[in-house]
Order: sequence, then C-alpha cells, then structure tokens
Amino acid sequence: MKKRTFLVAIGLILGGMYAGSAIVGAQAPGDGDDPQAGRTPDQMAMTPGDAHKHLDYFVGKWKTKTKIYMGGPGSPPMESDGQSSMKWVLDGRFIMHEHKGTMMGQPYEGIGMTGYDNYRNLYISSWCSNMGTNMLTFAGMRHPETGVFTYYGEMDEPSMNVIGRTVKYVTRIVDADHYTFEIIDLHAGDDYKVIELSYERVK
Repeated sequence: MKKRTFLVAIGLILGGMYAGSAIVGAQAPGDGDDPQAGRTPDQMAMTPGDAHKHLDYFVGKWKTKTKIYMGGPGSPPMESDGQSSMKWVLDGRFIMHEHKGTMMGQPYEGIGMTGYDNYRNLYISSWCSNMGTNMLTFAGMRHPETGVFTYYGEMDEPSMNVIGRTVKYVTRIVDADHYTFEIIDLHAGDDYKVIELSYERVK
C-alpha cells in the first residue's frame, strides 16, 4: 500500500481535544439546579449546561506520547513526546488546549478549542498549529455509558492532492489520569488508525 503522510492531521490535531495543576480562568459549571430551567431558547443556547461538565476531566497539565503509523495500522510507529495544558475559557464555555513538543524532528506547537453546542446538541472542536495554515474542525457525541467521545471531520492531504478526506477522531478515558486520542482514516477503512496519542496527567 502506498505510504501515507498525514502531515496535515498531525500538525493540526496533536492533542486531539480534544490537560491537573492550577486551573486558569473560569471554572466548569458547578453542580446544583438545572442552569437551563426557565430560560428562553436563546438563553439556553448561550448557557453552559450539564454536557459541559464532562469536559472538566481534561483540564490540567499532561505528558503526551504520539505514535504515527506512516505505513498504516500495525506498521512500526514514529514516536514523539510532548506537553499539553488545558483550561476553561470564555466563562466555562470552552476548553482551550495548548500543546508543545516535536514532530518529524521539528518543534511543534498547536492550539485547540473544545466545547458543547447546546443548540445543535453536539460536542465541537477545532485545532491549528505551526505546521499548517488551515484549521481543522470536527463535531460529535459522547457515549452516555462508555464516556467515549467520537468526532467526525474532514482532513486535506496536499501530498496526495486530496481535499476533504473523511476522518474519525476518538477520545477514550482510561482512568482518572490517562486518556487516549485516535485518528482513523475512514477512506482507508473503519479501523484504519493512523495516529494515536496517549495522555498522562501531571500532578
């Protein structure tokens, strides 16, 4: 099979959501009465709710290890280490993710935003980095029983002259201090994992 590059995905998504130590900025919505009760549709769309609370897990500082399967699943991965931090911003509406590390032997930095769109009932995320001039956006759901976040979006591959390749992004919480983020190329197959990031919380 032709060797795949996935440089755009790597450059724009390290860190998937896409964090502890001190939390900077606004705190996550707290427990208590339903914040949406008695509100107009516009107010409900504007106000953080219960869905946002599930994102509080990611807040903090993390050590990361990235594995890139250039030859597809099962091939020897290229590995690199990094550091990520996540914090609530915009009064608890979004989590901002900042990442630093190396990629292909080069310095790498990326910034992402993740939140929940009350109106569309979807988790939403974006990512951009110093390895590209574009911005990835993706949206999806959290499974109510497993807690797995599954997002779908598009990815361009300039080296293959491809625009808008459909990609799946999966975030799995392992325990209180570990989670993984996977990028799956749906064009190549339902389980064609090309990138995996492992996160370990820094205490």
